[in-house]
Amino acid sequence: MISIADSLYRNKILKKLDFHFGEFYLCKDFIVSEVFEDRVFGVEEASQVVDEAVAYYEKMEMNHKKLYIANCINKYSVKPTGWLKFGHLRKYLYGYCVVDDSKHGLMSAILESKFVPIGFKSVTTLEDAISWAESSKS
Repeated sequence: MISIADSLYRNKILKKLDFHFGEFYLCKDFIVSEVFEDRVFGVEEASQVVDEAVAYYEKMEMNHKKLYIANCINKYSVKPTGWLKFGHLRKYLYGYCVVDDSKHGLMSAILESKFVPIGFKSVTTLEDAISWAESSKS
């Protein structure tokens, strides 16, 4: 698995957000998250990312809905029930895509999909996730 910053899609990055729990890349039609190794990503962390991303997109007048891509280049934990507190994300996101090529990642994605209030897809490559974003431009 490769970071978007090291991929051929790096030219799509408009802004990078750095947090103690991970790096987040804001692009025109999607957001890529790369959470650090052994972290737990829950509602508190997601709220920080959403707040900064929404502020950036509003400032840049790019208010159309985005695809959120969880690029799982590191092993970390997610609190899937946290999605229950994010129903309002439908206003900002049309979908959530997990990129993971491991068996464990696939099992986690299946569990997480039960709680996600927007379109959901699990793929094995960043290319597939970005293809979904580009074919779904709103």
